[in-house]
Amino acid sequence: MNLRQLIAADLSRYSATFRQRGEGGERLRIVLESLFFKAGFQAVFLFRLAHWLHGHGLTYLAWAVCRLNQFLTACEMEYNATIGPGLMIPHPMGLMVGRGCRLGKNVTLYQNVTLGVSDWRKEKITRFPRIGDNVFIFAGAVVVGDIQVGDNAVIGANAVVIEDVPAGALAVGNPARILPGRGAELVAASGLPALDQEE
Repeated sequence: MNLRQLIAADLSRYSATFRQRGEGGERLRIVLESLFFKAGFQAVFLFRLAHWLHGHGLTYLAWAVCRLNQFLTACEMEYNATIGPGLMIPHPMGLMVGRGCRLGKNVTLYQNVTLGVSDWRKEKITRFPRIGDNVFIFAGAVVVGDIQVGDNAVIGANAVVIEDVPAGALAVGNPARILPGRGAELVAASGLPALDQEE
């Protein structure tokens, strides 16, 4: 997907929340409110721009946009993370996504989530989490190290995840306990449509 398509897919997630709250309205209004007043969408937009700049060899400019993102939204998303379409960040404060993280499509991240390495030893410092499609990671959760979070999984608030989470599972607690099948139920109940269901 190109930059415009990625941003459009991200915006569609924000548009869905307007509809859920009964605040429909014209697309232009939603675009303008999201871009100028929604810190979560600003964080996503600036990440997309930084990632695009990095992909075009403009690494120092990408770095500068990342620092601007951090200054404006209190969210640190490294420009060389790989994030699929439909990213949703309701509240970006304290969010950290490390440089080697890979996130699928339709992922939702809440405030104070940390995605990164488990420690600074040579054999660990390049090993980042891989997050599947349609995953929700709630406030304060920590997902670190060379682990896989499967599609339609949910990471509960303040969970500390240090091992793989199967598709459709719910991870809660510190260290996280895995509850098979519960995550898929919560994703289905979220009311937010998958990308391929969007108009």
